[in-house]
Amino acid sequence: MMRWAALAPLLVFVCGLVQAQPATLDLAALQARAAEQNLAASAQWQALMHYEPDWHGSGLHSTVVTDWFFLSPEGRRDPAAELDATLAAFVQGRHIEDRDRSAACTFIARRRFLVERLGLADDALGGQDCEKYERWREALAPRQISLIFPTAFPNSPSSMFGHTLLRIDSSRRARNTELLSYAVNFAAAAGDDAQGLSFAWKGLTGGYAGIFGLFPYYEKVKQYAWIEHRDVWAYPLELSDTETDRLVDHLWEMDGVRFAYFFLSKNCSYQLLSLLEVARPELELTEQYDWYAIPADTIRTDRGLPGLMGTPRFRPSLETTLRWQADQLSADQRALARGVAADDVAFDDSRLTELEPDAHAAVLEVAHDYLYYRLQSDPANAPADQAHANAILLARSRIARPSSFAPVSTPKTSPDQAHRTLRVAASTVYEAGDLSFGLRIRPAYHDLLDDPGGYTDGAQINFLDLGLRTDPSDGELRIDDLTVLNIVSLSPRNDLFKPVSFQIDTGLRRRPSANVFDGVDNNLGYYLQGGPGLAWGSDKALAYVFGLGSVDANSALSPGYALGAGASAGVLAYPTRRLQLKAETGALEYVAGDDGYYRWAKLTQQFNLTNDLGLRSEFGWENTAVDSGLRATIGLQAYF
Repeated sequence: MMRWAALAPLLVFVCGLVQAQPATLDLAALQARAAEQNLAASAQWQALMHYEPDWHGSGLHSTVVTDWFFLSPEGRRDPAAELDATLAAFVQGRHIEDRDRSAACTFIARRRFLVERLGLADDALGGQDCEKYERWREALAPRQISLIFPTAFPNSPSSMFGHTLLRIDSSRRARNTELLSYAVNFAAAAGDDAQGLSFAWKGLTGGYAGIFGLFPYYEKVKQYAWIEHRDVWAYPLELSDTETDRLVDHLWEMDGVRFAYFFLSKNCSYQLLSLLEVARPELELTEQYDWYAIPADTIRTDRGLPGLMGTPRFRPSLETTLRWQADQLSADQRALARGVAADDVAFDDSRLTELEPDAHAAVLEVAHDYLYYRLQSDPANAPADQAHANAILLARSRIARPSSFAPVSTPKTSPDQAHRTLRVAASTVYEAGDLSFGLRIRPAYHDLLDDPGGYTDGAQINFLDLGLRTDPSDGELRIDDLTVLNIVSLSPRNDLFKPVSFQIDTGLRRRPSANVFDGVDNNLGYYLQGGPGLAWGSDKALAYVFGLGSVDANSALSPGYALGAGASAGVLAYPTRRLQLKAETGALEYVAGDDGYYRWAKLTQQFNLTNDLGLRSEFGWENTAVDSGLRATIGLQAYF
């Protein structure tokens, strides 16, 4: 009896050890339970794996191209096989060589999804010793996530339609210190030397992989707002804590993962929509953008969903701020600011010191920002310019008065309220005494006569704009032209800014008039046209001039091509919120190859009946080597 009494404490200790050990998981039973619940077909699992329907609709595939992301050899196309393999990897403690950590510590969001759906204990599938993840998560300390939209930048092929990224605000940051947050960016893994036509072609045809990156947010603000001079809009996302945690956990899984990247479809906006689907799977956002995803359109889609996005906040670029403040100075004060920036006006110059303190401060602030703007645009003299910029700041600090600048006003129309980018136009055309019917279809994006609200001032980008017209002689519908890409960038000049505007236009065309070249059939042929220009004015009215060069290639020409040179000039005006006007004249003289010329004068207007419906008309005179006369078009423009 005494012997059993002495053994009792030992038996209690051993039983406690046995109870403390986790029960051995039955993998087959877990897989059967997952199959019974059909977890592989759930929206959340498919969002975590980035599955999408095949183009012919007979199956699924993942947009991920990284092999180690899939734990089953069939995982890229078989959700059920991948789920079974994932369970096996967790239960068996599989090590992921490419990440140098266990599967349970690599695929955090997957593990938590399976634990929740299968009713398991939090530590049942491993993940107890994920120190790297815990440190990463602690550094982020996510509190809120915002969708960020830097506006269009026509000078960069990768950003001509705008860009989207996410900002993760920390629970530790103070109020109004979002620059200390982190940015989640998706972009082509193209390398720093990728540029020009090669970059554009590879981006369009899938020549690059896409990858998520996590950066300090101030780096992105510096790139977009201070270097590329793009205004930035921030849309807070109204996600629950659970949804925020799910998205952040999935970002950890995305470290080093590569995706199929296509500039028009599987781009930054598409993949950020896929992240939002991970947070809230019922959104089903990506299926709306099978063919192409324009950042501005995805912003409008997100904004239109109840309970997803809050009121946007506007951050003006350095150029926007500088232009705004310079407009509040007199012409003499702007000249002083320019002189101070160039170190041509000393800080003790009487023209400065005799100013009222608030005006003196304003001139020095504009001088500093102008010098910094030049430093970002042309860093060749960076050390000297930076030293002088510091001297301007020191002089400004000696004036104990704030400047009198009003803050930059937020645009009346945010990008989510702008017109949609797909445009269909139907019109009646009068030419050479005949009437015909015209139809145009443009997938993207915006021209100077579309409603300008929510778009970059002075920027026009038309992509794959197809024009069809009936032939008056036989009534047949024919291709009139196909604009593959048309960019016009009107950047107004003043006494501080001296930018060069430009335009480029390429595709297939017949001339608006019957013929341009004498004795040549009006065939469809390739063209490339454009040149540099200058613009002056404001967002209400712009005057511009362009030098033009033109190349036409057509089998009907002799010797198969024609080279032209000329110029154009015009005025663009926005007299009211609903009305856009453009008057333009120009001439092209063909100086090599086939002989011909094309001269024109046109007045075009659009009246916006609603946000997505406009009435457009054009009246013009055209003169060619064959004929001259009036041409008129009137029709409706609908935006979808």
